[in-house]
Amino acid sequence: MDSNDKPTERRNRRRFLTQGGTVLAAAALAACGGQAVAPEATNAPAADAPTSAPVAATSAPVAATSAPVAATSAPVVATSAPVAATSAPAQTSLKGQLVLSLADTVPDDVAQALTAAYKKSQPEVELLWENPGVDAAGYGTWLSTQLSANEIRPDIVSGNYAGYNGYVNFDRYRSTVNPYSGDSWDSTLDWDFFAFRDGSGARTMLPTRAVHVMWFYNKDIFKKVGVEPPTTWAEFVTVCEKIAAAGITPVSANFKWQVPQWLVSIYSDPYHVNWVETVRAQPGDWNYNPEVDDKFVFDPKNPDIHSSYTYNPVRYYAAVRDGKISYDTPEMVDFIRNMSAIFPKYAVPDFFVIGDPYPPFLTQQAAIMCNGTWALPSLIGDLSDLSPERLEELGIDSSDVKTFEWGTFENPSMEGPLIKGPVRSVESATGEYLSIIDKEQAQTELALDFLQFWTSTSGYQTWIDASVAHGSYAPGGPPKVRGVKEPAEIEAIFQDIKFIGNAEANYNNFMTWGSPKVSQTSSNLYKEALEGKITPENFAKQFQELVMAAFPDTMETLNITNDNLDNPAIQPTK
Repeated sequence: MDSNDKPTERRNRRRFLTQGGTVLAAAALAACGGQAVAPEATNAPAADAPTSAPVAATSAPVAATSAPVAATSAPVVATSAPVAATSAPAQTSLKGQLVLSLADTVPDDVAQALTAAYKKSQPEVELLWENPGVDAAGYGTWLSTQLSANEIRPDIVSGNYAGYNGYVNFDRYRSTVNPYSGDSWDSTLDWDFFAFRDGSGARTMLPTRAVHVMWFYNKDIFKKVGVEPPTTWAEFVTVCEKIAAAGITPVSANFKWQVPQWLVSIYSDPYHVNWVETVRAQPGDWNYNPEVDDKFVFDPKNPDIHSSYTYNPVRYYAAVRDGKISYDTPEMVDFIRNMSAIFPKYAVPDFFVIGDPYPPFLTQQAAIMCNGTWALPSLIGDLSDLSPERLEELGIDSSDVKTFEWGTFENPSMEGPLIKGPVRSVESATGEYLSIIDKEQAQTELALDFLQFWTSTSGYQTWIDASVAHGSYAPGGPPKVRGVKEPAEIEAIFQDIKFIGNAEANYNNFMTWGSPKVSQTSSNLYKEALEGKITPENFAKQFQELVMAAFPDTMETLNITNDNLDNPAIQPTK
């Protein structure tokens, strides 16, 4: 795309990444070596995704869309020892050509600014920025086609969009010296906020920014009603009751990817965090990764627990088959009872069909909104200035929007004897998604060198400055490259965000269990339970029956045999 690329056009290409394998079926497919394709509803709204960002092509913040794309990955059996930190000589002179084709279209002037900065250290390296020119949905198809060719042209891609067994395992290089900082690579780029791993446990993608899901609230309405931001679920219910009694809709959220996906993961996790000990890879398993799993210690309070082990889908499905993991439990009943205390009772009237929860909150039709860090710059921008194009995009009139004071609060915790751990959030990655196609050693080392520059303080600062100058700067969350400076207004937006851990364990998003047909049935059951048409106890019973009835077909689809289930050392075939 040319240098006149509008921020709104870029925003439509940007996607909020969820942890690899959030969808159970997708995770198992990844573990089997095939490309994992998530069901449509899996954290990934498409055509009706929120567009919560200012339109103006200025250096003002433009938020990423809140439409996540399900991570897809394939196993890379690469458990060799990490490269020693002394193996990366400072700024070795390199020569060659790199082809970069990322999911987000990179404006020419931004690409050339980074290229020029890199050439000051590596003048004989040619960087070719070949934008595929497709949207996020099309990029996955495009990348899959590239990866199936006899000779793969791109060197650096957004690997989370397509499974492939030949991505570089970055874990081998995290402790190498970054020649552009003089420190280990993981000293310049935070490697621990999010670990995108394939089915074998290999880290195949490095992101540059973080996102966090939380609740936004209208301070003016809260003050008028006389309530405070809740810290527990019981308080949340009380707050909603009082807001509704005042004639105001309490919550704007949707039943597409928020309540059936995000909130299921967030609030299933405290009930089931102990399942980690059942589903994690053990010594001798086909995907046991000593670099990760030898260090694991079960601590339910560890905010990063779900990025600290390798998930083995074979162990999960064996536990389901053998009854060690089931869903007709008091925990499930309690979870459903808590969720139905708010949804749909206190949600927007079109809760089951609404796509974007943002406009009802912006127009003060609802007092509370479920959203993420990408909505922060949107809300600030929209309350200060709305162009005709932006109003049309949101489907509202200028008279609908009046300035109000707002704030955010974290996910209120559910309480009781069945809770086994703290509430977490959906915390994932945005920014640039960087994967390397593993080719001959010299080419791979060339790609690694460039990514070390890009994710160094000086390299990423160049990237930020060029993006701001272009008018395409669209941060969905704070940077995870250390030492960089953003425009003061952007730093102020993200400075108070607290990361509390990602709840998107592979097993937590149970509403997407099995095939899309099963997922649709489970979604209907969940809807009926929330509406009170079936009791929480009946939901738990019927959902377990659904899982077990679908089990044989699911195993056949995933090419997981009883031999696999009986012996986790055997890798499922493709």
